[in-house]
Amino acid sequence: MLVIALERFTKWALSAWHDLSLDAKVVAAFGVGNWFLLFANHTTVAATRDVPLWQLFPPGADAAFLIACGALAFAYPFRDHRARGSFTTRARVAHLAAIVATFVVIPTLASIVLRETGKPYTYIHDGALMVEEASRKLLAGMNPYVADYLDTPMFFWPMINNPALYHLTYFPFMFLVSAPFVWLFDHTGIVWDQRYIYLPAYIGTLALVPFIVQGTARRLAMTAAVALNPQLFPFVVEGRNDFFVLLFLFAGVALLIRERRTSSSLAFAAAGAAKLHALIFLPFVAVYLVASKRPRSLREVVGALTPTWPAALFLIASFVPFLVNDFGAFYDDVVRYNAGGAAWTYPISGMGFSALLLSLGLIPYRQADFPFAAIEIAVAAPIAVWWLVRLWRQPTIVTLLAGYALTLLAFLFFGRYFQGNYLGFIAAVFTPVPFLAVRSTKRRRVRETARLRPSLRPGPPVLVPASPQAPAVAVMPVALDPAPEPSPAGVGAAD
Repeated sequence: MLVIALERFTKWALSAWHDLSLDAKVVAAFGVGNWFLLFANHTTVAATRDVPLWQLFPPGADAAFLIACGALAFAYPFRDHRARGSFTTRARVAHLAAIVATFVVIPTLASIVLRETGKPYTYIHDGALMVEEASRKLLAGMNPYVADYLDTPMFFWPMINNPALYHLTYFPFMFLVSAPFVWLFDHTGIVWDQRYIYLPAYIGTLALVPFIVQGTARRLAMTAAVALNPQLFPFVVEGRNDFFVLLFLFAGVALLIRERRTSSSLAFAAAGAAKLHALIFLPFVAVYLVASKRPRSLREVVGALTPTWPAALFLIASFVPFLVNDFGAFYDDVVRYNAGGAAWTYPISGMGFSALLLSLGLIPYRQADFPFAAIEIAVAAPIAVWWLVRLWRQPTIVTLLAGYALTLLAFLFFGRYFQGNYLGFIAAVFTPVPFLAVRSTKRRRVRETARLRPSLRPGPPVLVPASPQAPAVAVMPVALDPAPEPSPAGVGAAD
């Protein structure tokens, strides 16, 4: 009896799942999946250790938080299944916004409050704390790459022998943007928190999704996939900077789709000036800009890259002052600290190739030097070259994003550390690809159908010989006209 009931339930569940809209399926998968992960796996920085997100709230409120997350996640597909047409686009957007607010925005605000009512080094990731203090070093007239951070709250952050006390691993744009806000808040006696930038960047990234993909269901589905990325959204709560970079990348993609080449290249440059992850994207953008113009001469190549000169000036203005002031300090902080070889090197951690070598005993201890940089380049360079060649032949947004995401995955996975948010960042960059690829496939099918569809056009009459029983009959032949060829720009021009 139990087996029969289970079989009937399984059939009903599969039928109900099949009937759901695309956005309801994605919200159900990400929302319900993340609700289960909230109980233990989704953790955040607290006072002395990481705790599950629900422990940011006092007793009673923690249960309400978990109930609200679960109820909202289950309710979206239920409303889609039951209400159908009455579950309007506006209602879907409002429901998804409520899910995002409950899962991400409320815990982030709770973490900010806990930090402001406690110690300045609690309930925040040391990366955000480092950017805040780098801004203060800059405002004090010091080079943030030369200074150490022993005299800041970083000293008390709960990590023994934290190498971040001696090295600033981030690119300049990150703390250059923060410096005016830090100055204003410090002079008005208000506690500054780097998440005042990162949280709006998270919301802004989601707001850009409708400008990248078309169709209500696809827009809602992609928004849910990015917003509830299980390897990314929990890190918004503690103040990691992934969505600050994604904001500029998504803005650049949206502008590039609309052929705003100067403004899109500026957005990509801002992302590259903030983090190495995005700097790797710039060669792909350059190849796309040239290849999509189909140049036949060097002059046309230069013309295709001409719109990027403001972006080049932006990168020069961001990096050159610190390179000129002390190149050795910049190189030590940004390169040696991450790759190995610095006085205090970042410890091997995460889930990548380095962690595997450490677990196998091939590397003696976490701070040991190892030629990860050579391995990264040896693996990632051929992948990058292959995708750049493919991008040259097929300059589309799909190829651009897919090539960058897979190259970045190869580069970071074989690096000194591969954190969970790195995987989340790569997944977020890749998220538009299936949505854009489906649209491109449909458009190709429409073209092929149009090419094969005959157009009726009368030709000159042909006299068919009559049989002895019937007179001759004039037959009007039908000419088959081929459909017009698609534009040479292909999918990329419309993407």
